[in-house]
Amino acid sequence: MIRFEHVGLRYGIGPEVLSDINFTLEPGTFHFLTGPSGAGKTSLLRLMYLGRRPTRGLINMFGQNVNGLSREQMAPLRQRIGMVFQNFRLLPHLSAFDNVALPLRIQGKTEKETKDNVDELLQWVGLGDHMHSIPSTLSGGQQQRIAIARAVIARPKLLLADEPTGNLDDEIGFRLMSLFEQLNRMGTTIVIATHNNQLMDRFHHLRLVLEGGHLKTEEPKNWIQRKVEGVIKA
Repeated sequence: MIRFEHVGLRYGIGPEVLSDINFTLEPGTFHFLTGPSGAGKTSLLRLMYLGRRPTRGLINMFGQNVNGLSREQMAPLRQRIGMVFQNFRLLPHLSAFDNVALPLRIQGKTEKETKDNVDELLQWVGLGDHMHSIPSTLSGGQQQRIAIARAVIARPKLLLADEPTGNLDDEIGFRLMSLFEQLNRMGTTIVIATHNNQLMDRFHHLRLVLEGGHLKTEEPKNWIQRKVEGVIKA
């Protein structure tokens, strides 16, 4: 799904914010991306959703070397990626319904199919009574749920989320994580950037840890114990 080889990124003439990033994400995997504030998590996500080109190194996505692709050539790849931004990036003149429906309309889905899918998902995230509201009339948590619904509505091959549960209460946050896990079981590769250690400990997925611009992979707490218990039960 994704392969980074010796990737580096700098802004302008400053020092590298990401250095020698090497990792591979297999299709259908689920990873948390974590690390201290300023470690480069958002910058790494930008590279992964093709919003920025690396300063050096190779990025391969969906079997293609993306370094030399034009914007037009990247467009079909971006349609396979769902992205939840920290600042939501909702279209302010569109209703909640129309914001969430946008990816399906771009794909050419019928209005009936679009309506059925959007209605169901907005009900599921607790916004069925607000589907005709514009973003400025909704709370930050409600806008965040719209952004998440828009990112997952078309069942992307790759879902990237930057602190998707940061403005949500525990109950809604858990429901949305359950939605992410359901998508993952259906084959979507998922990367969630988060500082929430309780969330990561609860869901036990592999972690990509950024520190000082460098990346390492960590197994979650109790991972070894869970594997041992699985062997004993088998």
